Amino acid sequence: MNSTFPRASAKVFFSALAVATLAGCASITAPVIYPSDKASVRLNAEADLQSCRAQADEVVGANTTPTRKTGVRVAQRGATEFVDKAVESLVVGSRQVWDRARGAGAGAMAGSLTLMALNWNEPDAVYRNYVDLCLKKRGHRVLGWR
Repeated sequence: MNSTFPRASAKVFFSALAVATLAGCASITAPVIYPSDKASVRLNAEADLQSCRAQADEVVGANTTPTRKTGVRVAQRGATEFVDKAVESLVVGSRQVWDRARGAGAGAMAGSLTLMALNWNEPDAVYRNYVDLCLKKRGHRVLGWR
């Protein structure tokens, strides 16, 4: 029986727990609007932002990166790291070639999944540009997104 199995499953469990916790803490970025001297523009900033975001959601969508493509990228990164570490271990003559390769592949996939979980609902550049232009037409100046 393999004695590393319980340790490996505990690592996977705690990694999944960390990803879930971080994903729950993730927030969506929003534009930072430069304060205006005009009271009417300043009072309408929040309403205009909500309206522009609703239009952008309808026209371009918040994030157009398909989940399937992201999953493929995660798998590719894990496989690449697995092969890279296996070849490196073989070249240097390590006795733990497959252990090191599995660890590298799992680490790469965990990192990619964490990044995906943290950014799954972030608006892409097209969405941001749409909101920026909409706000500009309404008299607001966008400094950037946070």
